[in-house]
This record gives sequence, C-alpha cells and structure tokens, in this order.
Amino acid sequence: IIQLMLELIAPTIKDLICDPACGTCGFLVNASEYIRNNYPETLSNKKDRDHFNSTMFNGYDFDNTMLRIGNMNMLLHGIENPNVNYRDSLTEYKMSDEEKYSLILANPPFKGSLDFDSVSKQLLSIVKTKNTELLFISLFIKLLKPGGRAAIIVPDGVLFSPNKASKEIRKILLEEQKL
Repeated sequence: IIQLMLELIAPTIKDLICDPACGTCGFLVNASEYIRNNYPETLSNKKDRDHFNSTMFNGYDFDNTMLRIGNMNMLLHGIENPNVNYRDSLTEYKMSDEEKYSLILANPPFKGSLDFDSVSKQLLSIVKTKNTELLFISLFIKLLKPGGRAAIIVPDGVLFSPNKASKEIRKILLEEQKL
C-alpha cells in the first residue's frame, strides 16, 4: 500500500514531507527510498543532499518506544540526521507548522483514546469531534502548504459515515481543497 501511495503522490527532492503519527517511520523510510531510486542524481548535489539528510523527512509521535525505533529505522536507511520528534499531534499543534509541508504521508491511529479537552482548538475549529481520524484530517489540512499533497490511510467511515462531523470534513475536502 505504501508503494502504491508513493507512486501516486510522486515525491521529489523539493518536497518537505511529514508524517504526524509516524510510529516506526515506515512512510518516511519508503519515501526516502523512492527519492533515491527515482532521482539518484539529485543526491550528488550538496544542497539537495543536505535537505534529504536533515530537513526533508519529519515525523512526530507520542510513544517514546516508537520514536526510538523510528529514528533508528531512518538512520539504518541512510538518513543521517532524522527529524523525528516527540509530539502529540492532536494536542500540541504548533502554529509555526501551519502550511509548512508540501507532502503528508500518514496512517494515523483510528479510534484512539482521546482527552477531548486537550485537543488543539485550531483543529477543533475545522471540525468539532472526538473522532481521531477526522481530527488528523483537520491537522493535515492545517499542515499542508497551498498546492501540497497528502496520501493517507483512513477508515471507511471518513468517506461514508452519515454523522455530522464526517459530513463536515468531506464538505471541506470537496469544496475547499483540490482532490
């Protein structure tokens, strides 16, 4: 599935990629391999190589064990200075990250436990819900630059649920975003 998503979204060396629920960094590692395989000449350029090794791949998770595994996975796959850090993406939304990334790749947790009162007010301003998959979509909308792209795995309910929050997020995606 990750390979198909990468083929469809076609990352380039110019992208700034984020997985806000990165776990073991599978998406980021596969994106780095995609870049290596499809644009090998770009890594001979110092500026592009520095971007590739330090700033291109960004991941966040709130599980310290996953962070250690994710960082090690990135290092073992040749990313010299992985940018994989601790953050609860739904509660610790940073305005400085708004419209920062050109590409989001993610498989966010579904039906996770959530303290509604601690959810970022900026995310709740898009859709007021306890539904983690909808909150992650709100986060992706906030994080993407204009013209940015996202390839994410979501449960069927996001596309087909009749509940109010799901309908709201679909309306936003169809009317305000380019699909």
